[in-house]
Amino acid sequence: MSEQKRRIYAQGDLDGACFLYSIVNAYVALTGRAPSFEHVCAAFALVAHPGDFLNPSVGTTGQYDRDYPLLQQTVERLLAALGGEKPAAQPDAQSDTQSSPAQRFHVQRIAGPFLAAAPHAHPDGQPNALPDVLPDALPDALPDARSVVILRYQGSSQFADDMDHWVCAVAHDTAQGRLHVACSVRHQRACNGPPCGYAETFHLEYGRWSNDQLCPERAHTVVEGEVFRVRVEG
Repeated sequence: MSEQKRRIYAQGDLDGACFLYSIVNAYVALTGRAPSFEHVCAAFALVAHPGDFLNPSVGTTGQYDRDYPLLQQTVERLLAALGGEKPAAQPDAQSDTQSSPAQRFHVQRIAGPFLAAAPHAHPDGQPNALPDVLPDALPDALPDARSVVILRYQGSSQFADDMDHWVCAVAHDTAQGRLHVACSVRHQRACNGPPCGYAETFHLEYGRWSNDQLCPERAHTVVEGEVFRVRVEG
């Protein structure tokens, strides 16, 4: 795939900004358009503790670690700014998330376990065991025609090994246990030396692109509580 055809935003080699890029990719997936450079600058200017994202070993494991209000506020404020809105105040971990300015996006944190699949078999033929009782929010947590899911996973995706990483899930195949994601490091991992094996997959049912997937053949865990469903309104 040529550089001109790449639709999923990629982060740099020397940063830990995958959380921020997952938000940008969520905006693109939901709106079908790229944000302007002006709006990206305005959005990134709202980021609290920006130094954490300039360090590839920190990211959301520093000031953001388990600070769920701060994580959600960041998603809300960046999405609003990417769409051209101007928040009234800087992010504040202690403020009420409901006081965020009106915006086109509704952000919901999924507090319990997140499961992308119905029961399915591992390559060894043994079925996955699912909890007897699934969280009430689970059916609404998967991507649909009006929503995507920003999540943090630990482990391996189809194309990346041993990750602690934020991605934007744009589509899913529950029968096969596959969650199709827009990943901000997929491009540099594929193109770290010739030939470049990068490719993006178009999901016709949602009109979105993915470049990686969380799948049953590759061991990974979605970090509980660090999952945000973003639904576009209007």
